[in-house]
Amino acid sequence: MAEPAPQPYQLASFPALDKPFNTPGEAARAALQALLIHSIATRNEYGGMICRLRGKYYVMPYVEGERNSVSVGQDAPDKGCPIEGAVPVAYYHTHPNVAGAGFTMKPDEMSPEDEAVARGARIDAYMGSISGLYLKFNHKTGKTYVAGPRLINSEPPPPPPAKKPQTRQKGLPPKTIKVAPPL
Repeated sequence: MAEPAPQPYQLASFPALDKPFNTPGEAARAALQALLIHSIATRNEYGGMICRLRGKYYVMPYVEGERNSVSVGQDAPDKGCPIEGAVPVAYYHTHPNVAGAGFTMKPDEMSPEDEAVARGARIDAYMGSISGLYLKFNHKTGKTYVAGPRLINSEPPPPPPAKKPQTRQKGLPPKTIKVAPPL
């Protein structure tokens, strides 16, 4: 995995560090939904840790990785959880590419490297892919499954222009269509 790059800015929709969630899946979904469109636009992976403190789950700030990897902080002295007393329970990351570095990627699958990080740190892994697929790898069972509904993976198109109501010109009768009688 690549070394974490400094976080250049904070996405407005990204969960605040002091916002608790009831489950790690809720925390991961909020983080991934905030990051996925941006990740696809930059073609870089993003990720970070989810930490538990007093029965609640918190999303740690994201780091920007490279085209096909991101280091989420699992090897840091604080294991990616800088809040005193917090413990890592999962990590989240994006898969924004279908090809790169001369090979085809599998964005809708957890990679062997993703699974190795989860197993090594004894935490679960959540992933949001370019297709919007939202996956979870359970490190205890070694299984990957769909963790919930698809994530939004693109900006909605702008609304169509409003149509101006048709007005009749004064003095002209309304247009009528004559229908031929049946044969």
